[in-house]
Amino acid sequence: MKRAEDDFEILKRITNLQKQSEKELLKVWRTMFEGDPEIMSRKYMIAKIAYKIQELAYGGLDAETENKIRNCAKEVTKEKTVTAKKTRKFSPLIGTKITKEYRDKIHEVMVVNEGFSYEGTVYKSLSAIATKIAGTKWNGLKFFGVSK
Repeated sequence: MKRAEDDFEILKRITNLQKQSEKELLKVWRTMFEGDPEIMSRKYMIAKIAYKIQELAYGGLDAETENKIRNCAKEVTKEKTVTAKKTRKFSPLIGTKITKEYRDKIHEVMVVNEGFSYEGTVYKSLSAIATKIAGTKWNGLKFFGVSK
């Protein structure tokens, strides 16, 4: 029964972290780690302290598991770097109509072979059209709401 009581105490310590102020968490942090946290955020400190409490109670990861995690992290970092270098070009199908309500007027853009048609003129980019509509320089994808 000792193990269940220990588990309950550990859970209680972790749960109590939620009730502590950032200043109190920082005090706990300094007793468990060297130096201050890399990120001064309650959420971050709670997660790291909670992990450390469990690590001290149940033991940490073995060397093999830590190496696997480190290698996976390296692979993910490589993949993100490669993906980030690829440009994600917006390429809607010809005939797609893009609409935007701006200053109580509906603006319609049609995707054509040469680019984008707006009010009888063909533009190479949505940015040129957005700038014409707004009167100031705009990212066309954001202006028309077709990007993340």
